[in-house]
Amino acid sequence: MRNFFSMPPPDAPDSRETARLRTVLITVATSVIAALVFAGKPWSDGRTAALLCAINGTTFALHILWYRDGSIARLLLFGACLGIVELVADALCVRFTGTLDYSVANSRMIWESPWWMPLAWMLVGSQIGYLGARFIERVGLWRGAILSAIIGAINIPFYEEMARYAHWWEYQFCRMLPGTHTPVYIVVAELIIGLSLGPLARIALRKPSWRGAAIAGLLAGLATIIGGLVGFGAAEGLG
Repeated sequence: MRNFFSMPPPDAPDSRETARLRTVLITVATSVIAALVFAGKPWSDGRTAALLCAINGTTFALHILWYRDGSIARLLLFGACLGIVELVADALCVRFTGTLDYSVANSRMIWESPWWMPLAWMLVGSQIGYLGARFIERVGLWRGAILSAIIGAINIPFYEEMARYAHWWEYQFCRMLPGTHTPVYIVVAELIIGLSLGPLARIALRKPSWRGAAIAGLLAGLATIIGGLVGFGAAEGLG
């Protein structure tokens, strides 16, 4: 276990790390712009969410091919494993809590989730995970992980509002942040998920092991389940 979490120094010169950061920030900006563009459009549904996944996935793929960057490839594997396990978290939100509704997306489903949801989590997990890993390397493990968690929690109200108005998904029958359509329990869940993403994504980035990246992604996916259950219990079960 110690060997799994022990970490070598960054494996890339500043120019390579700058390119990675630039690629991640481009995909984040693309997500924000797309959410703003698609929100409120009556024709928007799961197809526009899938289009956004395709654009950001292509951006990452071009980076990997151009720079021959195995670290970002492993980061995407990390995100893909996270996205697969997150299907369980989605099913709990849909079936157990009855608060998450994907019918507005009009998409083909994998279990209780639109087919593109694992891809969306692959990308979001890679984005926040990379930024969290960089925070950790700058300011230390705990402060870096906390910064990552805060960023995830702050972004959630924006993305939840945009997702609702872009007809990707919506929440119901739960407590919302005042004046929003963002569940309180999802904010709590994102804090927990965010705490895990930086340290686990750093394993994928810095250790030259595909197996390690996959295991880290599975653990991050487990954090989405734990975060959802803890968040729901704290926000809804105690009221």
